[in-house]
Amino acid sequence: MANRIDLLKGLIRQSDIKTFSRRGDKRQAAKLLTQIKRIFNEVLREKDDEIFQQDIIRMFSSEAANPYISSNFFPQDMKEYGRYRNIIDFTSDLQIELRWMAYCFKFYSKKISEFITEREKYDNYILLNKYEDALKVIENVEKMLGSSLWSLECKFYLYAKMNLNTNELMKEAPKLIFGAIMNFYELKNRDNVTSDEYFYIANKEINNAKKYIADAESLMEFYAYKITSLVYEMNEEKILQILWVMRQTSLIDRYLFFCDVCDYIVTLPEDNELRLILKKYVLLLEDIEDDHLIAIRFILDDMKNRKSKYISKTRLDHAKCEFIRGNIHSARKEAADLLQNFPNNIGAMNLYIETNILIGDDYEIYQDKNLGVLLNNLTYVYTLNENRDESMEVIRKFANACSQSTWSKEILNNIVYRCQTYDERECKKSKILSNLQHLDIETVIACLGKEKDIKFIEKASIQNSLYVKFRSALLSEEYEKAMNLCGISQIKDLIMVYNKNVAITEKMRHLRKIEGRDASIAIMATRNFLSMIDLNDYLGIAMEISTELIIDNIFTSLFVPLEKIINYIERGEENIRANICTPILYYVYATYFNKEKMDDLGIICEDFFLFRGIESPTKIDIYNDEYGKKELIYFLKNVCSTKIMDISIPTFKNSRERDKERVEICNILSQIDPDNLKEYEKEIRELTQKLMINAELKIIEENRIHVNVDGMKDRLEKLYKNDFLRYLFYQDDRIKQLTIALDESSTEKLHFIENTPERILKELVLHIRDAFVSSDEYGLNGYLSLNIRHGTLEDELRSPLYKSYLNAKKDINTGKYIINQHWLKYAYSNDLEVIEEAITAFHIKTEAIIAKLKGKYIQIRTEEKDTEGIFDYTLYEWDMLSLTLQLQDVVTFEEFLDVVINYLWQITEKNLSKIKRIIKEEIAQDYNNAFEELKNAVSTISNKAQLRDLQQKIAEASTDMPNTLDKICYWFQRSTESKHNDFDLQFAFNLGLRTIKNMHPEKRFIAKEISPAESDKIPGKYLKNFDGIFYNLFDNIYKKAMSSDAGNIEIRYKLKYKNLKLYIYIENDYDCTKDITEDEIRVERAKKLICSGEYLQKVKGEGGTGIPKIVKIIAYDLRKEPTIDFGYIKEKNTFFMKIEF
Repeated sequence: MANRIDLLKGLIRQSDIKTFSRRGDKRQAAKLLTQIKRIFNEVLREKDDEIFQQDIIRMFSSEAANPYISSNFFPQDMKEYGRYRNIIDFTSDLQIELRWMAYCFKFYSKKISEFITEREKYDNYILLNKYEDALKVIENVEKMLGSSLWSLECKFYLYAKMNLNTNELMKEAPKLIFGAIMNFYELKNRDNVTSDEYFYIANKEINNAKKYIADAESLMEFYAYKITSLVYEMNEEKILQILWVMRQTSLIDRYLFFCDVCDYIVTLPEDNELRLILKKYVLLLEDIEDDHLIAIRFILDDMKNRKSKYISKTRLDHAKCEFIRGNIHSARKEAADLLQNFPNNIGAMNLYIETNILIGDDYEIYQDKNLGVLLNNLTYVYTLNENRDESMEVIRKFANACSQSTWSKEILNNIVYRCQTYDERECKKSKILSNLQHLDIETVIACLGKEKDIKFIEKASIQNSLYVKFRSALLSEEYEKAMNLCGISQIKDLIMVYNKNVAITEKMRHLRKIEGRDASIAIMATRNFLSMIDLNDYLGIAMEISTELIIDNIFTSLFVPLEKIINYIERGEENIRANICTPILYYVYATYFNKEKMDDLGIICEDFFLFRGIESPTKIDIYNDEYGKKELIYFLKNVCSTKIMDISIPTFKNSRERDKERVEICNILSQIDPDNLKEYEKEIRELTQKLMINAELKIIEENRIHVNVDGMKDRLEKLYKNDFLRYLFYQDDRIKQLTIALDESSTEKLHFIENTPERILKELVLHIRDAFVSSDEYGLNGYLSLNIRHGTLEDELRSPLYKSYLNAKKDINTGKYIINQHWLKYAYSNDLEVIEEAITAFHIKTEAIIAKLKGKYIQIRTEEKDTEGIFDYTLYEWDMLSLTLQLQDVVTFEEFLDVVINYLWQITEKNLSKIKRIIKEEIAQDYNNAFEELKNAVSTISNKAQLRDLQQKIAEASTDMPNTLDKICYWFQRSTESKHNDFDLQFAFNLGLRTIKNMHPEKRFIAKEISPAESDKIPGKYLKNFDGIFYNLFDNIYKKAMSSDAGNIEIRYKLKYKNLKLYIYIENDYDCTKDITEDEIRVERAKKLICSGEYLQKVKGEGGTGIPKIVKIIAYDLRKEPTIDFGYIKEKNTFFMKIEF
């Protein structure tokens, strides 16, 4: 409406006069501003699109009106970013908001096109490591179009690569949410922060911010979008929330967000209302020269316009034709040449990688550039190489640092499309998002749908291309024609697998191994085969193929339809559970994808043993042809672990039986899988040590306060290591906190934000404290509950009373107490009543003492658990201050854990002192009082003989009670730092001997004492070292000793450890009747190595004698100077070794 815009211009001129002239009337200016705002909002909400277009163009073209709209479009620097308030209200109507945004872009289409050109230049420079040129591009964009979050993200990446000071960038950070976003731009470019760690920290902060700033949903959603844009998942509600904040941002950032919205919307069904809305307005933007937007417009446009208005990119067409012909070297050269000019071209990257894999040589381009690194790691990911995870991290970290680039999101979508379980909806989505960089034949095929693809290709000028003919034949399911056009055998096999008319058994013949030159295309074929197979008819085949794939390469589980197979197994016949593939597939699914299935895995394994008639894994017939060798090895190695046997084999009476079973399993594996012998021997050593320690150590941990710190640490590291990184992140002085002035009175919110490091530290410390104190599996409370409160304490305190017949028992029917039969035998009737009343009262008092000690004092106390417990782990401000000071120089999570756990042990020591004092003073006095009252109560009985007996029993019990209390006090002392108890030399000898016996059951080792062993106790922390000494001694004997015809190896020994002086002598039979000159030379050489100190180099190598390893343990681990002698005694046919220190 022309009159409306003319009125607006007039009002603006009047407002300027009233506001800025010397005689300005501020009140009148405010009234005028209200009228101006009303007109702007009328235009925004105009229902007629034609009228809206006329008005908005006039507004943008007006020198007076334009600044009211574009004030935030081109900020001079970040201090100006988002500074101006919007005069136009946010409508919460997605159609109105998208229309408004589209017309903003339409008016500034030339500037946006300039930005697109510069952005592509920047991306190409980055991929070629031309950082200085890239920085000039960013500076030029800021000069032309002002600052943006895009340019800031680019600068943080460049500053990190060029070793420039990012403090300069942080100085520009506005004290708004935009400044908080800059914190994360800095974080994701740190070399020591992985992408997983980054996204963990980011998501944690998002969730915390949403929790504490609940009335700023739009702000928080914008925050989430900007700091996790690489992986951010949109929906209609989120788009609206972000749009509200986007009104404050630069034109560049608005446009990039609009492109992300377009990407989301084009993956929706064609009849989706949001898609129809976008179509109306995105088609207005034909003047913007952006390949990505052109692809979006093509997808949303009508068929007629697609043919007349759009020109596909043909840069790769000839290379693709060469590829299909089988001229792979030529295709690779063309792809590599194209990457020289267009490094960001994803199609060229993929073609180069595919040809490289098929050729299988060591040809690489841009090895020292980001592009080369990207190509190399994508190759590893596309082929599911053993380094796949490391390569995926390199790609994700790089893509995240350049999250708004022309290639980053499409690269990740390519990976998802190639290597994911087939799901029609998700597969189509990732296929579309993988082909939006520009408009070409791949965009057409990925985005239009089969029928529209065929129609478009038939009528388009591109149909004469060999590659297009090939793709068209596949679309039309003319598989024979496609195979005739193709000159690559791997792709011909792929077509056979895709062919719906080919039988399953025939398809299987065309499935290639995922290795070498076949890998990439074999993955596509196998993925298609497994996704399309009918599990009702071919479940067994699917299971066998899936199992073989996973055993050969665990990464294939990414596309194997495990969940679907598991569901069919659960509904299937019982005989399927007798198939060894069933527990293997369940194991992989429960371990890597759904831990809630772990209990079901136990049932599945139990069923497998049941239906096979097998009592335990070691009873399995390893020569049964029904079990493939690889499947059998995988099953025994991974599925028959101690953890899974716990839940699958109910016949084990205890953990000792289970561990012995695992040792035998490892022995079987050593025979059938000798390639991994070292791995099995290592596990046998560990299990043997565990069995020996549990069985033979005399001083057991059960009588001491214990926290399984080692067991706890692994769990804590998995759960909280990334939170520790958050703490370090926010401790950095360069980081400005998220200070959002939503409401000046919201001091609590601002306080929460400003104290982020302290808050994170407190959360971390409390998590560790709770694990240390409350964990049933690892913590103090589990010990107190199992070994003290539940039974042991009561039994110990009642013991002196039971021995003296001073106990009573309550009859549940009558409610009366029944005293011990001892007093009923010869008590006078009048005395019996006195005795019953006295002992009953005494029993009630002593039970109350136990209840007080157990229920009141031996309890945990924390902030949440407000008890009178002596084990007080409440953490106060001074505790946090003390920990903060101790953690000042800590940089690793391991160090952090050690500091916090050590602090908790200090608290524990104080608590232990308190509980012992209470037992010795208060509890002891309570018992003294009870005994005194009992003595007084029975003093009136007339039978003097019985009185003397009773008084004697009371005296015995009262004398025994302090000893019992002392014994209980002994429980309340901390166990040693070592996870092992003190031991003697004979135990270490036995441990090494048992280990070698378990490893080599085919030999019979016979140990004979030369003289009885003499040994003081050795601290438990050295058990591992002594185990190493004896293991290497016995391993040397196993390898070199002469055995009898029966396979016996006799070991004669003498052991002594007294007053910190050690003596070990061991000898074994050796055939010295033959020429042992070379053996003697080796002995002399070993002695020289020890004398010169060169033995350390020998230790690093594999094989050879274990003697240098023994010397290393003594000299470096035990810090002792050993005297070692060894050699041959020819006249006795013996080899000996003597160790002293």
